[in-house]
Amino acid sequence: MPQDPIVKAFETRLRDHPQEVVVAAPEHRSTRADLEALARSLARSIARSIARDCQGSASLAPGTLVGLAVADGPGFLAALLALRRARCAAILLDSKGRPEEHHETAARLGARWLLTCRDPWPGSAEALKWSPAAPPDEAPPLPPRVPETIAVLKLTSGSTGAPRGILTSSQALLADDHALATTMGLAADEAILAAIPFSHSYGLASVVLPALTRGNRLILPEAGNPFTLLKTGHWGGATFLPTVPAYLRALVKMSSPPVWPSTLRRIISAGAPLQPDTARAFRRRFGLPVHVFYGSSETGGITYDREGGAAERGTLGTPVEGVTIELLRDAAPEEEGQSDPAGARVVVTSPAVATGYWPQPDEALAGQTFRTRDLASWQPSPHGADELRLLGRADDQINVKGKKVNPREIEAVLRRLPGVEEVAVLGLPASGGGQLIRAVLACDRTILTPAQILHH
Repeated sequence: MPQDPIVKAFETRLRDHPQEVVVAAPEHRSTRADLEALARSLARSIARSIARDCQGSASLAPGTLVGLAVADGPGFLAALLALRRARCAAILLDSKGRPEEHHETAARLGARWLLTCRDPWPGSAEALKWSPAAPPDEAPPLPPRVPETIAVLKLTSGSTGAPRGILTSSQALLADDHALATTMGLAADEAILAAIPFSHSYGLASVVLPALTRGNRLILPEAGNPFTLLKTGHWGGATFLPTVPAYLRALVKMSSPPVWPSTLRRIISAGAPLQPDTARAFRRRFGLPVHVFYGSSETGGITYDREGGAAERGTLGTPVEGVTIELLRDAAPEEEGQSDPAGARVVVTSPAVATGYWPQPDEALAGQTFRTRDLASWQPSPHGADELRLLGRADDQINVKGKKVNPREIEAVLRRLPGVEEVAVLGLPASGGGQLIRAVLACDRTILTPAQILHH
């Protein structure tokens, strides 16, 4: 079978630039040759562990599912390389979670093995611990297999809240990586300030794949300390920061924010909506726009704000290169010509769309198309192409005496009230059936009272 494309891209860079630094921190650095040595040593260590646990009767067969709970850093990158060389699929687990949660999730999704390490900079392959995902008497007689082309299982929650996997191939990951690099204008020499968890879909696309396949250097801040992030960016000459709205909101609220690194020229925000006031405040304070990025674990990137002002307009930019977006209504408006304020469902088609859900397939994700539960509309922009505006989710609608109410619409109204810092609207059960609307606001009680809010 042909070589895995992620491994092939890494080995091409290894051959041409073996001493290129891939991950750097003030007290550590790891070159491409270092990663290769760790990955090869880890592969041998895994083989020995399996032989010992199974008395020589088993090996890592292609398509085996392996739980991966390794801290962000060279260890994670080397582990992913080792698993792809063996044609195994990594179930991406949060390394900061509890060990019993790792075992439970991995076993539920069919993994027989679990690979863990809490040290971002393991000194050797022996620092990564290999163990059965479930006790021998609870393990399935034969571990499930997935197609050998599947590189990772990203985690998402189903309607019950139980985690399920998203089968994602190496080809889909590389298609997303290429599309994002082209769309965002990212160069091969970008230094990425790596503050997004590697095991999350956002971090996998914005941090892990660029380091393994494109030669981008990762600047790794101190784990668990957000206040050293920009200081580390100064030290490492970071040029690109993928981050989340909560971090940007914290920066603009600081009375004495840290000095922004002069080399850091592009900031993207994803993972949650970036409020227009936060985007405007960031530009005023630091002199740079925030480029919003909308995506999902099932699709990779969907839209991107190329110009840098979409967040301030409350929109999400235009489709990523190679992505087709269709807005489909679940039902026609009640009266002809009546607009639907809830918007229409976002349907995404692209080469980066995942293969399907695991262990139970779902028709919402198949054939390079994902029917999301996000509701949206197109909005004209001052730069020509229409931009996507999210209007909530299809499963968020609140049923008030038979009328469907969009909580995002109410949040938008409440957010316009001076003094409101944050707001969330949700539905609660009402006596006699249906739901009541509950709004939770963060605000100064000396400025706003419940009566003033209700009046507004």
